[in-house]
Amino acid sequence: MSTMSKMTQTSEHLLYLMACALQGVSAREEILTNVDLKQLLIMARKHSVASMVCMALEKTAIFANADEAEKKQWLEAKNKAIRKNMLLDAERKAILHELETQGIWYMPLKGSILKDWYPKPGMREMADNDILFDPSGCEQVREIFQNRGYKTVSFSKGNHDEYEKAPIYNFEMHISLFHGMYKGLAEQYTNVKEHLLPVDGTAYQFAFTPEDFYVFALAHAHKHYSHSGTGVRTLADIYVMDRHLGDIMDRDEVEQKLTQLGIAEYEQHSRGLAEKLFSAVRPLAEIELTEDEKEMLLYYCDATTYGTVDNRVNNRLHELQENSESITLRTKLKYCRVRLFPGREFCKFVYPFVYKHPWTLPFFWVWRIVDRGIANKKNVQQEFKALKAVSRK
Repeated sequence: MSTMSKMTQTSEHLLYLMACALQGVSAREEILTNVDLKQLLIMARKHSVASMVCMALEKTAIFANADEAEKKQWLEAKNKAIRKNMLLDAERKAILHELETQGIWYMPLKGSILKDWYPKPGMREMADNDILFDPSGCEQVREIFQNRGYKTVSFSKGNHDEYEKAPIYNFEMHISLFHGMYKGLAEQYTNVKEHLLPVDGTAYQFAFTPEDFYVFALAHAHKHYSHSGTGVRTLADIYVMDRHLGDIMDRDEVEQKLTQLGIAEYEQHSRGLAEKLFSAVRPLAEIELTEDEKEMLLYYCDATTYGTVDNRVNNRLHELQENSESITLRTKLKYCRVRLFPGREFCKFVYPFVYKHPWTLPFFWVWRIVDRGIANKKNVQQEFKALKAVSRK
């Protein structure tokens, strides 16, 4: 069975309507003849593109003649995304004002910038706000959020602190761009502040150069792609970035930096795939894709926005085996050992106390097995199911 035969019709409709939305053109009704609006919405939500798809779908006769309840669900998804972006924009503006007032340098990241490059407000959905800031201001920043009614979800763990406030506010405040567990990436971005540009009209806001914005976004995408996977919204992001930054970026500089990070091939293939999918509004059957592009597209479609356990397990197994052969029993046993009894290095950024006091490792292992087995029983079951599925391939 070929890869493209595994693509569902719902996936094809999703990609087609995304292209229509990005290009601002009306969908051809005959392409959507057999569309399942319920399944399409489920998939669109999983990929965080419901608003984008709705903006194209709502212009069609198929949508006009659809069940009122289904139409309501679609419109609510779109309107919710638009409203959420507006609320997050206003809240982020207030937070940035606080940072300015207290003299803490900062830089908004990723989606909070990228969303404004899409054709319409709310087309690019947001889950949270990511902001890089001066690590010396962690306590001040925590106080800022607490004074605004936020709950501290995580503090002084890893490379970002996390704050939440009902109903929709979530901020990840980064002291570095990548977690230390991603050693290569973390090292490349160690002195990132030295390469940032001051933003006119502010005293403490900074921004990437166009080249660095693009490279960082691709590095972040690849981190997810190679771990648990990432969905088709990432392809839309790459397409939109390329359209917005393509004429002002130094391509040679971008290529050099991508090569340094080891992701030049990933960027080239993803950008090429995104261009084919979204530059011309055509159904998937009319788009000429190579076998590699078909495999890549299927991986993006299966992953959804935040990836899957299956992808994470499979990718980790291949890292442990270090060759392209079928996964062996020895590799699976090694995977179980690493997951059940992680070494001291694993604890360095997540459990610093254990890292500093290696004698606690055996106690940590017992606690981890008991705690994860109870608190995350469903996740553990999914992971073992994914591991067994690999053994059947």
